[in-house]
Amino acid sequence: MNLNNKTVLITGASSGIGASFAYLLASKGANLVLVARSKDKMERIAHEIKEQHQVAVSVIQKDLSVPQSGNALFEEVQAQSLDIDIIINNAGFGKWGKFEAFDMKVYESMIQLNITSLTELCYCFLDHLKSKTEAGIINVGSTASFIPVPYSAVYGATKSYVLNFTEALVGELESTKVMVSCLCPAGTESNFSTVANANKVDNAPEELMSSDEVAQIGLDAFL
Repeated sequence: MNLNNKTVLITGASSGIGASFAYLLASKGANLVLVARSKDKMERIAHEIKEQHQVAVSVIQKDLSVPQSGNALFEEVQAQSLDIDIIINNAGFGKWGKFEAFDMKVYESMIQLNITSLTELCYCFLDHLKSKTEAGIINVGSTASFIPVPYSAVYGATKSYVLNFTEALVGELESTKVMVSCLCPAGTESNFSTVANANKVDNAPEELMSSDEVAQIGLDAFL
């Protein structure tokens, strides 16, 4: 796939793997739609990317942990007449600790963000993507997609969903022009560990892969 002049929507684009995808794709000539809660961070990234790569960058502030936010994002993209070629469902968070240590509202937000909004975006955009001559979806899972994870039980389960859902879409869309892949990183330098409270884990890995490395691996595999 030639990424030049393709338009890529990236969720969780204000930091970490999402931001790394943004810079990487812009370097290949792709236009961007950045989505996250942190508008100021995204606007700084957009300003840098436009100066460095002369591509179009749109910023949409959206909290995808809120019910129906995936549908709302799709409607906003339509309202702005943004023609999406590739979706990168990167937004997600986890928590590290005993299952009962966190409020159910935390888990509801986690499931909404990691599963429901991701599914909504795939569903809402799919007909449009199928109409393109080249299109794709990258869903970001985790090495937690492959095994049950004690002390991160709900997060691991959400990422197992992401992997199985994505692989099923690969089968369903095999005869179309929509390429689908699931990126499953291990420990990565990002804000994820801070949110997850993972700094309190005794056996946390000393060396983490950079978010730039993860984005490069993910894009190479997708292509």
